[in-house]
Amino acid sequence: MVDALGRAGAHEVVIGMAHRGRLNVLTNVMGKPFEALFAEFEGHHDAADENATGDVKYHMGYMGSRTVDGREVKLRLMPNPSHLEVVNPV
Repeated sequence: MVDALGRAGAHEVVIGMAHRGRLNVLTNVMGKPFEALFAEFEGHHDAADENATGDVKYHMGYMGSRTVDGREVKLRLMPNPSHLEVVNPV
């Protein structure tokens, strides 16, 4: 899908989804390194990361990019906060 959109001229693809399948999308579609994903599950993350909400790791968003026919397509996976955080934000 990302490749087809890039060939059609898209510069950015924004993805919104529930948590089921997010780890797969983060690594295989968005290009997030497995090492970074595993480090987050061990409690290590960049303090400046705007997605570090304290929510569960697979609810966080991510920004990446892919090259399609020599052009960069920016990718953005939107955060999916837990229902408790939405109802009663800290």
